[in-house]
Amino acid sequence: MRAFLQRLPAFASVQDRLSTSKLIATYVASLIVFAVALAVRAWFDSVLPAGFPFLTFFPAVIICGFVFGLRQGLMVAALSGLSAWYFFISPGRFDFSIGTLLAMGLYLFVVTTALGLIYLLTSAYRHEIKAREEIQRLAEQQEVMAQELDHRLKNIFATINAIISLSLKNASNAEELAARLRDRLTALGRSNLLLRGLREGEDATLQSVVLQALEPFAIVGTPRFTASGPRVPIGGQTVVVLSLILHELGTNAAKYGALSVGQGQVSLTWTIEINDSGAQELVMVWRETGGPAPRPPEAGSGGFGSTLMKRVIAGVRGHTDIIYPETGAEVRLTLPVDMLRPAAPPA
Repeated sequence: MRAFLQRLPAFASVQDRLSTSKLIATYVASLIVFAVALAVRAWFDSVLPAGFPFLTFFPAVIICGFVFGLRQGLMVAALSGLSAWYFFISPGRFDFSIGTLLAMGLYLFVVTTALGLIYLLTSAYRHEIKAREEIQRLAEQQEVMAQELDHRLKNIFATINAIISLSLKNASNAEELAARLRDRLTALGRSNLLLRGLREGEDATLQSVVLQALEPFAIVGTPRFTASGPRVPIGGQTVVVLSLILHELGTNAAKYGALSVGQGQVSLTWTIEINDSGAQELVMVWRETGGPAPRPPEAGSGGFGSTLMKRVIAGVRGHTDIIYPETGAEVRLTLPVDMLRPAAPPA
């Protein structure tokens, strides 16, 4: 039934506007139907009893309204009413007697009812199409969300696995291992809560990720911490990666660096730069001052923080540079701009 209706111009125009040539063709076809109805009525005029002036015109109005459209049906209804009035009710003139007016009133009632039903039918068809399109859109959106959730869960479990493995290597006892895992998994959870709070199509900003990741260290909004840089939207797994790295930088600073003493300060700046190949990169610089002089790790060794940063940031095609001047540790993170809002989370 649907395929049949879609072939009719009246219903095809519900989805797509008819071209000018097709629209003209519907009016021409409607005039042909009217002409046939008029010819047939005139042909049988001599054999029909009085009282049937609209006999062939009713089907013509219904056919044109249902097949070609409501406007075409109205055109045929007007032409049919005038023709019946002039040729068959009072031949050769327009009679305004009570009987004639009653007959024309009956005709108007019938064709109005028929065209009204056709209008309701096309409206129902239009609403059904919209409902089907909305159902299809929701189904596609659900599929996309399911795929996104699948990707995100895979990345989360991979990150948790890396956290556990690296924490085991760097923990001296069970209590320390439990504390480290608790802090790092909490940071991971906060980053995912940040992602979950976004509406569809939105991205987190780099500043919001920074403030969320460093909020547990009680330095956000104090003179001990400054953050500056352009507004940079990020999304997907990059939010998780940066949240974990910033949390680890804050943890190291609180234990061994600038945040371990009262007068220590941390500054974080970020810029968009062009590399040698002409591609845009996000460059973040974490700089500590006022704390104890940092002790560079021995060659071939590295704690959880440096290992995590090098391993995890490589998953978003970035890299890390760490130096240890006398003023305090300095970490430089570089990420390709096209990975800040990836179409699919990186593996």
